[in-house]
Amino acid sequence: MEFSVGDKVMHPGKGAGRIVELQSQELVEGFEHYYVIEIPDQELTVSVPTTKMEDLGVRRVMSRAKLSRVLDTLRGEPDHLPPGYRKRQDLIRTKLDTGQPLLIAEALRDLAWHQQVSHSTKKDADLLARARQFLIGEVCLLTDKDTEVVRGMIDTALAVAAARAAEAAASTRATAA
Repeated sequence: MEFSVGDKVMHPGKGAGRIVELQSQELVEGFEHYYVIEIPDQELTVSVPTTKMEDLGVRRVMSRAKLSRVLDTLRGEPDHLPPGYRKRQDLIRTKLDTGQPLLIAEALRDLAWHQQVSHSTKKDADLLARARQFLIGEVCLLTDKDTEVVRGMIDTALAVAAARAAEAAASTRATAA
């Protein structure tokens, strides 16, 4: 995939940013070309070899159509996560490491719900914050909206998911009684 200066991209390990420069550095083996990506949420600039962008999973930010699907995912009924913290955190980390917005949305929704109904560890909270920040950063970059506006959109969608899950749990308890 070819990128250009000005492209909005998502780095699965660092977050959403914009390509601000194409650099060439002379190495022993010859010249290496790098995309310089500014990642505002992290106050970070990273240089990624042009030949490694795809291997690292760097991609263009999601489309507006995908944003609609991400918000629908956040509003959906949460899946129950494994009670064991290792399995739960491995599952969430795997979804986050893909850098795919729908999987990040699933991880955020499910972990937010888990935090409301069960014991969460410090690592769970860290993963929740990472998922939230990745989505906020990408949506801000896509929509040019303020961080607080986007955080509100995401929190509203998560509140819908929590209400649905609570209703489903109450319905299940009522049926069992």
